[in-house]
Amino acid sequence: MKPHHGMVLITALAVLTLPGCARRAGVETWTAPTPGAERLVILEERARQWEMYQGVLRINAEGPKGTLRRVRTMVLAAPPHMLRMEALNPFGQSVGLLLFARDEASLWIPSEKALYTSERAETLIQHLLGIPIPTEVFIYSLAGVVPPKVLVNMREQSVASGWRVQARDPSEPWTTTWEFGTSPFTLKEIRVAGESRDITVRYEPPVDLAARGIPERLIFSAPGWQLEVKVDQVQSVKELQGGAFQVRYPSGLRRIDLDREPWKATGL
Repeated sequence: MKPHHGMVLITALAVLTLPGCARRAGVETWTAPTPGAERLVILEERARQWEMYQGVLRINAEGPKGTLRRVRTMVLAAPPHMLRMEALNPFGQSVGLLLFARDEASLWIPSEKALYTSERAETLIQHLLGIPIPTEVFIYSLAGVVPPKVLVNMREQSVASGWRVQARDPSEPWTTTWEFGTSPFTLKEIRVAGESRDITVRYEPPVDLAARGIPERLIFSAPGWQLEVKVDQVQSVKELQGGAFQVRYPSGLRRIDLDREPWKATGL
């Protein structure tokens, strides 16, 4: 009889225990929404922290002009307008150098022996990556930062998915929208719309701003085009290496002004 009673006891304990385990497995940790005033403080602090940064990216792009696969790219940036992006082949040789400096905006393609220039930096971004995303949005998006000038007079609203901030530069015909989650406080998406632009920047996963997280993967998309940026490394720095935005190009290049139609190449 003892074995029988033992089996009954074990079975009873199992029946009583299983529902309890199931309930614990289904419990989700609830995070209180980050208050509005605290969100602004976090965004302002983040903008100060990322005044300069450097990183290593891997880029995949698909669009009408073709496909780029896992292009390793070094980036140095001093937002809002200074950027150096250099794409490298598997042997560490440069296959493209995009440079925005105070007095220069250029794109060097060694295989074409050509230096492209434009007064508008986004024209060069479009020529290299295929998308006419505003330069300032592009530079800040890689670090998951909302531009400081947006935070001064921002338009904000609560939405079902969390929180939304909008901004429009009076000198430009498009509106930029930042979408956030509030529990926890994360940056989920950026949208640029207007003047035939319909561009979305999606963060996968969303960037945890309260925990000072950094982007891991960004998906830039527009009709008929997509760019994936995998962030291997990105960090804020107090200063960039000397001469980062000064480049001595080789002689014999063709100079191509993308603002002129048709393009007219001139030797350097």
